[in-house]
Amino acid sequence: MKLKLDERPAHIRHFLEALTRGMAGMDVKDEDESSNEPLDHPSKTPVDMVADYLTKVREIAWDVLEQQYGKVLFSSMKKELVVTVPAVWSERAKDLTLRAVNRAEFNASRISLVSEPEAAAIYTLKDMREGPSRDDIKVGDVFILCDAGGGTVDLISYKITQIEPVLRVEEAAIGSGDKCGASYVETEFLSWLEKWIGSEAFQKIPEEKKRHGSQMMTSFEINKLHFSGDDDEIEIRIPAETGIQNSEELNIDDRILTLSTAQMKQLFDPCVSSTIKLIDGQATAVMKAGLGKPKMVLVVGGFGRNEYLYRKIQEYCSSIGTEIRRPRFPWSAVSRGAVCRGLEPASGGLVAVRLARKFYGTPVSTIFLPGVHKPEDMYIDGYTGCRMAKGQMRWLSEKGDRLPEAHPRKIEIQVSFSFRPEEPRQVGVTLVGFSEDKAPERLVDSGVQPICRILADLSTIPLSQCDQMLNPLTGMVFYSVDLALQATFSREVLTWKVLHGGKEYGSATATYDD
Repeated sequence: MKLKLDERPAHIRHFLEALTRGMAGMDVKDEDESSNEPLDHPSKTPVDMVADYLTKVREIAWDVLEQQYGKVLFSSMKKELVVTVPAVWSERAKDLTLRAVNRAEFNASRISLVSEPEAAAIYTLKDMREGPSRDDIKVGDVFILCDAGGGTVDLISYKITQIEPVLRVEEAAIGSGDKCGASYVETEFLSWLEKWIGSEAFQKIPEEKKRHGSQMMTSFEINKLHFSGDDDEIEIRIPAETGIQNSEELNIDDRILTLSTAQMKQLFDPCVSSTIKLIDGQATAVMKAGLGKPKMVLVVGGFGRNEYLYRKIQEYCSSIGTEIRRPRFPWSAVSRGAVCRGLEPASGGLVAVRLARKFYGTPVSTIFLPGVHKPEDMYIDGYTGCRMAKGQMRWLSEKGDRLPEAHPRKIEIQVSFSFRPEEPRQVGVTLVGFSEDKAPERLVDSGVQPICRILADLSTIPLSQCDQMLNPLTGMVFYSVDLALQATFSREVLTWKVLHGGKEYGSATATYDD
């Protein structure tokens, strides 16, 4: 669900701006007549703020539904919640989102995550399958879904594997995305405006009049939405604080700034070029996988409604001999697809196979071998007294691995844990990822990113099942136990359990905090 709220009270705008400071890569701004400075919320984390917001959303939604169905009937209904997230979000971002959703107390019997492009694809394909375009999709066809939204542009490619009795698809290439949505056209406009009228005049414009929701930016947003690339000049009233009333040189008449079609294209083209580059990357990946040329590109999302972007994508598609389509409701495709996803069974949905978006692995310590391991990786184990090499990567799943929905992929981190009798029996392991095509051998190599830390409680494993050992150098008695931390890939989340001797023991929790 995507919302646009206008005329927000000052305390709500302050709240959103404070939230912004804790959410990298996002820009939530609005006009504030009473103060230029956002209030501080030292006791509120971004998760707290999002949870507060979602709580209000839930309260209002529940009130409406209770009025429609009656309080008694509505309270007896089974409720399921589908949360959509951008394809480029990390596992940590997804975890924080779920935390906020759980705190909002929807009391849903099932809460599931789905990526925005996948949700959009579900709606778009079902719309085609059940409408006049049903004959345009056949088994073996490959298509690219481009979800061009306000902040991100997310892409994913699917191959149709079954049409009857139900539609089934599988991922044909690893999804991709970038921050090049419609809001970045507004950023380009502000940068251009500063150069056009000069920094001195631009800096005189109060911050609240350069924010989303201000008169100037609202005017630009409306013109941006309808810009087609034809000979359509646009007019924007600039704030009086610039001190520029009239300027023939700057195309300003009575504070009305006129932008030519060429100037508007200049503002759009960075985002347009990035979007086409993403589409081309998907097309290349599909053909590299031996699946041939994609049959069509499906364009959805709020930015996807823009005619100039659509025409530029159309030009690209024509150049490679691929069709382009846009569903009936491109702006709400994600929300509609989320509802469709919620109506699917827990297993056996439209997407039968997904692809791992990165390598998954864990750093381990192994016996140090001179000439094989780096000298700086060597250390002496405090329990055994052996020379060990730290930070050696053990990759458990490769980028591009198939993850069937019907048979969720499981990976295991094998752990040998040593402890003294008086020590707490807890072990922590770090899961890391790598997004490039060739995985490195060491943790410190460039590009290896931590995903989460798994903390396993081993207190329920009987001491009798642990091996008693002796440090030959110090005479210290300690215990050692071998176990496995098993992760299950289920749609957009990972779930964990502790295994010892083939049985599940204790508990395993994953933390995504920095």
